[in-house]
Amino acid sequence: MKYFFMIVDYIIPILMIISPPWWKKIANGGINRYSGMRTSLSMKNEENWKKANLLCGKYYFRVGIVLFILVFLIRYIKVVPMEWNSLITTSICIVSMIALTVFVDNKIKEG
Repeated sequence: MKYFFMIVDYIIPILMIISPPWWKKIANGGINRYSGMRTSLSMKNEENWKKANLLCGKYYFRVGIVLFILVFLIRYIKVVPMEWNSLITTSICIVSMIALTVFVDNKIKEG
């Protein structure tokens, strides 16, 4: 069970760290309704699409490293049982992904 929760805890930060090549590939392709950053603003035109997905790649890498360190600290402080640690770390990772989407969308609005 210990290893299952370890995998669950680290999977999102690791995927965020290794994702920039995927974001670059998505950005250089056409507007896609199935993958990439799909907001109304990013799908408005090709320029926004490319900018949004390149920014996502850059920020996902940075936030992924921070989350990896945070998960490491939360896992080894052991304040609560490991099931709760996994719930906390997964929630933090999901909220950070949503926040990044809002952040990148606002960056595109700014110009």
